[in-house]
Amino acid sequence: MFKKGISVLLLCVAFSVNAVPTDDIASILEQQEAAWNRGDLDAYMQGYWNNEQMRFVSNGKFRYGWEETLAAYKKHYPDKATLGHLTFTIKETKMLSNYAAIVVGRWSLERVKDNPNGVFTLLVEKIDDRWVITHDHTSD
Repeated sequence: MFKKGISVLLLCVAFSVNAVPTDDIASILEQQEAAWNRGDLDAYMQGYWNNEQMRFVSNGKFRYGWEETLAAYKKHYPDKATLGHLTFTIKETKMLSNYAAIVVGRWSLERVKDNPNGVFTLLVEKIDDRWVITHDHTSD
């Protein structure tokens, strides 16, 4: 009986460690933040789903597709001065299922001329065994 109890306990511990992937999801934003701050937009985009159905909503516009989003980032942030220093602050991660989560937070840029900031809501999904942002709604 004692061995069975330990086995059940170990099984519960193993599942509880992997049951809530919020650390994996937070890691996406940490990696994006680091990539942005070193001026590497290609690496920044690795957090997004590389698919034409990936959606980015900002400034009243809908943008679809990984390539189009990367091109827009490169157009609007052509150099280190415009990129500035990015900080993400996650306010909440709500698991919708084992394969989807909503992340709500704040973003801020520190630049020489200004310090824009705003909020974001992300749909993060597990696709091909990897967590990626499939929908990003960012506003000032």
